[in-house]
Amino acid sequence: MIRAYLRASTNEQDSSRAKQELREFVKSKNLQIASFYQENISGTAAERPELDRLIEDSEDGDVLLIEKMDRLTRLPFQVWETLKGRIKAKGISIVVLDQPMTHQSLSNADVSVSAIQQALTNFMLDLGAAMARDDYETRQKRAQQGIAKAKREGRYKGRPVNAETAQKCRTVHLLVSDGETVSAACKAQGVGRATYYKYLSAQH
Repeated sequence: MIRAYLRASTNEQDSSRAKQELREFVKSKNLQIASFYQENISGTAAERPELDRLIEDSEDGDVLLIEKMDRLTRLPFQVWETLKGRIKAKGISIVVLDQPMTHQSLSNADVSVSAIQQALTNFMLDLGAAMARDDYETRQKRAQQGIAKAKREGRYKGRPVNAETAQKCRTVHLLVSDGETVSAACKAQGVGRATYYKYLSAQH
């Protein structure tokens, strides 16, 4: 059975965005998606109810289908290893839409060939997971650099961030952590960059 996992970081994002693309991809293989598991939660979160449910529902030989690796993980390496171990223990194969090397899990290839391909697939999955985490950490570093610059320029003067604005800033932070630029995330939430950096500064 093919089980598709869809994730977005916040309720403001559309976690179902890739649903049709995944359907069309599977249809091109003359297959069908048995079920979708969809949630709005950060890829850096170790506990994700719908992903947990997908793993629990799966049986040996099932496929976990995702759009790209950062939908499944932005976790630190050791936490990713734990998640990968849970998936492997259930006999689940991971197929990533933008990683053709993983698509062989949808075909009935010769076992000896599959063993070789699987080794390469595991490498590609680990590489994708590492790149997703590295992208997250790079964005975090840039945010911290932005805070330092804002401090030097005295942009933290003024009234403290109120509760409503703080909630918007938390959403901005999730969007940025999931790959959005600070400017675009702030614009989407209707807060200024200086306000966002002031909020981040208050968290440290």
